[in-house]
Amino acid sequence: MSDAEEAFAAELAPSSGAAWSKLHANLTSQITAELAIEGETRILTMSEMRNLAMHHDRDVRRTAWRAELAAWEANALPIAAALNGVKGQVLAIGDRRRWDDPLDEALFWSGIDEEILTAMIDSARAAFPDVRRYLRLKASALGIPELAWYDLFAPVGEPGRIWSWTEATRFIEDQFAAYSGRLHALAGRAFSENWIDAGPRPGKVDGAYCMWLKDDESRILANYSPGYDSVTTLAHELGHAYHNLNEAGLTPLQRRTPMILAETASTFCETVVKEAALVDADAGERLYILEQSLQGACQVVVDILSRFDFERSLFAARREREVSVSELNRLMLDAQDGTYADGLAKDERHPYMWAVKGHYYSPGLSFYNFPYLFGLLFGLGLYATYQREPELFPDRYDALLGSTGLSSAADLAARFDIDLRSRDFWSASLDVIRADIDRFEKLVARGS
Repeated sequence: MSDAEEAFAAELAPSSGAAWSKLHANLTSQITAELAIEGETRILTMSEMRNLAMHHDRDVRRTAWRAELAAWEANALPIAAALNGVKGQVLAIGDRRRWDDPLDEALFWSGIDEEILTAMIDSARAAFPDVRRYLRLKASALGIPELAWYDLFAPVGEPGRIWSWTEATRFIEDQFAAYSGRLHALAGRAFSENWIDAGPRPGKVDGAYCMWLKDDESRILANYSPGYDSVTTLAHELGHAYHNLNEAGLTPLQRRTPMILAETASTFCETVVKEAALVDADAGERLYILEQSLQGACQVVVDILSRFDFERSLFAARREREVSVSELNRLMLDAQDGTYADGLAKDERHPYMWAVKGHYYSPGLSFYNFPYLFGLLFGLGLYATYQREPELFPDRYDALLGSTGLSSAADLAARFDIDLRSRDFWSASLDVIRADIDRFEKLVARGS
């Protein structure tokens, strides 16, 4: 737009799209519901209800899912208004800036073109039958005929050993050392120089993240608990720190990595630790580790594409008119049907996922979904390259990480003779997930 129009749009932003986004965040953070669980009636926040999806008792998971849906239904009208407001603004300003489609703008800021996106997504869709096979295997492992939405995060297998902080840090250092001295040294510094706020405590925010601090230093917030999940989370965040290390000396502008490349090092480090943990695990723990990995892969390959398909349909509908709550539900269920298909019970899905995901409500983050798929598959593809060329890989990989803010994804991939426009690369990355499904199937069959 003209300078005057851009200035006017910026002036309006706090009371238009940003205001709708704030409404969604504030409203959804206040939603509660009363649940009777294990003989006790409790009032839970939405995040507490959703966390019960990981409970070992299926009745508890089902009760929480039903309460969650009822809570979303009770608050759906203002949330739908917020979504219509955000997407209406994106379309209006996009038209003024001469974008044919909001997806075109998202691709531009990601530094990839539609040909790359299509090759990646078509390859992922071709893998749907394999991922649905995993979902059916999980149902078998849980002893149920088919999975419902509230079974997606149900635990399978045995968590196995208790990973103390000392054991976890030693294990990660050992596995990083087997890859390269530089990655090993990074982990050693993070642990010895207290870069990590490790354990949970009252008043501390949940989750985990890594932030670049200065030069080659990062800081990591974690909420470590003595289990395998926290070990992989720690490896993941150290991967981000390693990415930051390789960008030391660059200007802030040169360090600006598009989201599609931001998960490259974290995915790689997480995969290194997962493969090592599987070596010494007993059958129950191996089942647990593989299922946790596949659970995450399913969310990225299948659920992320359901969100992508929903957002495409939403923009098409919003261009014509405001979209009602019932239409939003229908669009979401249609997207889930096209991705999960027979992997999930048809009448026990989640029509309100459009209300759950805050990514839909940021005017500047349209299609905040496909970059997750790119990040996972690119990271797995690089890991497969490392397995083929372990001696040559580390130096080339470090150079790639140091250039994510300087070159396009296609140019960086070409350094490894990877053609992002070829379905062969994406299919090879998905083969890593398929191999895990095969291993999972053997373990499930052994335990049945």
